[in-house]
Amino acid sequence: MTTPIPCPFVYAKGKRCTGHVVEVRVFKADVSWSLNKNTGEWEGPHIGQLRSHCHLYCSEKGNHAGFDRPDSEQMKFFPDQLPEELFKLI
Repeated sequence: MTTPIPCPFVYAKGKRCTGHVVEVRVFKADVSWSLNKNTGEWEGPHIGQLRSHCHLYCSEKGNHAGFDRPDSEQMKFFPDQLPEELFKLI
């Protein structure tokens, strides 16, 4: 089992969220599948360049959006801004 990645959200009064990241959604990524010439089986998905941002989801508050509010900007990251542990997964 891996070490949980702390939620990056910080509340207005400076308190850090006590949750951890449970999901990453990638937007506008180059994803492909390819046919293996030797086995005839499809392989993938292969994730290529990430051309936009990722949304992180917290174990306690999801995307930290409130009622009738959009996703928190604190939960959106471009690939080069992701915590190292998450970047390695992608």
